[in-house]
Amino acid sequence: MISRVAEHCFWMSRYLERAENTARVLEVNYTLLLDFHVPTEQQWKPLLIISGIHEYEDSLTANGIQDYMTWNPDNPFSIISSLNWARENARIIREVISVEMWERMNYYYLWVQNDEAKAIYKSNRSEFYSQIRRINQLISGISDATMSHGEAWEFFRLGKYLERAGQTARILDVKYHMLLPKVEDIGTAVDNAHWTAILMSCSGYEPFHKKPRTGPLDTGLAVAEFLIFDELFPRSIRRCLLEARKALAAISEDPIETPVNEADLKVAALYRWLDTHEIETIIGEGLHESLTHVVNSIHEIGTAIHGTYFDGSSAIKEMTQPTQTQTMAGMSMSQSQG
Repeated sequence: MISRVAEHCFWMSRYLERAENTARVLEVNYTLLLDFHVPTEQQWKPLLIISGIHEYEDSLTANGIQDYMTWNPDNPFSIISSLNWARENARIIREVISVEMWERMNYYYLWVQNDEAKAIYKSNRSEFYSQIRRINQLISGISDATMSHGEAWEFFRLGKYLERAGQTARILDVKYHMLLPKVEDIGTAVDNAHWTAILMSCSGYEPFHKKPRTGPLDTGLAVAEFLIFDELFPRSIRRCLLEARKALAAISEDPIETPVNEADLKVAALYRWLDTHEIETIIGEGLHESLTHVVNSIHEIGTAIHGTYFDGSSAIKEMTQPTQTQTMAGMSMSQSQG
């Protein structure tokens, strides 16, 4: 497989996953606002930080940030931008992905551009975000059932799980600190609502409550442990890294236990780092510091993947770490190259 095709598969998957993650966090925030009074800055500013946006100049209103994160084409992290870039990457490799996958992706690309989508957004915000979440879920299911599970498929999986791992770490880190309750709120309905929001932002509410537990563990520690260490939940950091390792091993055609290139080595190193920690160790070293290590390591893994497999290709991608200005510039450069 030529590097250009591999990179398009990788970034198509990442952008689809990013659109779903953004929609889920927006929906959870919107629902939480209906049930509890949370200061606007605590409610909506985390969404910008999770996406790497630190220079938002407008006022932090609920509708303003929802519009910005959903419809603004100049915001590279908005839902509409993510779907546009996913579709553009898919368009360039139409001969690699299945016809059914392309047709469904193009259908939703056109749907989100028309008045019907905007009408649903105005009349039923939760239904709109649910529909955006289903886009990625449906396309992932179609790709699983209709694409040959060769190299292109493995790069598609690699992009998905790398994006998921980073998003889970950012959501847990940013929301935990921005929504950190007052001492008198710990254990109350408001505190539990915050942790529920974190779980729902990662689609982990049901799996968390269905998992058998032993011993007294407070809600915050239990949620953090689940989202970081759980071996079965498909959005936990550990599970995502395991799936990324499997994809990389399949691509390099080497056993997962014997990483051979820089990308393999960096994913294996972060996975081993998790093996040397427990939730008490993470908390003792600082949850923020530990999750920052995870996020930075995932950036390094992305750089290593680029250097190992994509260097010199022209896929539409982020060229740098995700600050708003840098990413927009990187996308413009890639678009002109493509």
